[in-house]
Amino acid sequence: MIQPQAKIHRLISLCFLGYLTLSVHARAQSAVANSVVPASIEKRVDTILSHMSEGEKLKLIGGNGMETFAIPEMGIPAVRMTDGPSGVRSWGPSNAYPASIALAAAWDPALAKLEGQSLADDAKARGARILLGPGVNIYRAPMNGRNFEYFGENPYLASRSMTV
Repeated sequence: MIQPQAKIHRLISLCFLGYLTLSVHARAQSAVANSVVPASIEKRVDTILSHMSEGEKLKLIGGNGMETFAIPEMGIPAVRMTDGPSGVRSWGPSNAYPASIALAAAWDPALAKLEGQSLADDAKARGARILLGPGVNIYRAPMNGRNFEYFGENPYLASRSMTV
């Protein structure tokens, strides 16, 4: 049986691995795209984690508003996030995009790819490294306040929209 402290350490390690992977994304873009994390990144994560206090490790899974906490003494920058997916909805006016269900209803993978690239460009222009959305779900109840993020009730259509 894994001890609770070991579970917490593993969770923090996984969060930190994702966090560090984002911070070195420019250098490791093809590796991340292929879901392969180079051994050099894993070694760097292990080295940094071994030098961090528990408090610093816990800071990695928190943040202030739409930005993670930075740990400058470890060389870990803050990572800015923005809400989406109908536009980059943080820090002032934004381009507006149709609701995700409208995009899915077009059945046009090229259009979905273009919208995704446009959203990425908008987020990068605002200094955001993470765009929160779209929601990967299907409509289940009309009372859900995030239905506009989903690709509809059809699981096949929703899956096609996500694999562009």
